[in-house]
Amino acid sequence: MGIKEKDKSLLEVAIELLEVKKKPQKMLTIVKEVMELKGIKSSAVKELAPQFILDFMQSGYFVYCGDDTWDLKDRQPTSVLDKEGGDYEDIYEDDEDVKNNELKDEIFDEESSKNIIRDNNDDTDDDEDDEDENEDEDEDDDLAKAFETFDEEFGGGMVVVDDEDSDEDENK
Repeated sequence: MGIKEKDKSLLEVAIELLEVKKKPQKMLTIVKEVMELKGIKSSAVKELAPQFILDFMQSGYFVYCGDDTWDLKDRQPTSVLDKEGGDYEDIYEDDEDVKNNELKDEIFDEESSKNIIRDNNDDTDDDEDDEDENEDEDEDDDLAKAFETFDEEFGGGMVVVDDEDSDEDENK
């Protein structure tokens, strides 16, 4: 394998390993052999392996060949490279429930639009919103009156602080 393996990256060692092996290898085998060639201790392998696998898969030098085997992309025929998706089967392909309940695109036409009931009278929602706002204002007025009464009875000088105003003052 040429230059000292200690001076090479894990990916470079993996490329050379697969060139020597001449056939696809399982990921676990690749990881073990690369770590052995680099002289990495088993305690460090647990830390380095996840990052190595991620780099391995994202590098673009390798291609998945099925059954957890990987090979050099250059060595594989284009039929392997042209596969759409993976080697996973479509679990819903023969499921009748899925076929029967599949959503259908409905085409909008004038006849179907005649059957739609249109209710443009949404005044009731506005009235309810106005009532809610009025109730909130009444509660605020009642609270203000209660503080005024408290202030008059128990010695004046109390100041009611509005939290919103104090937040604005702090941010300035």
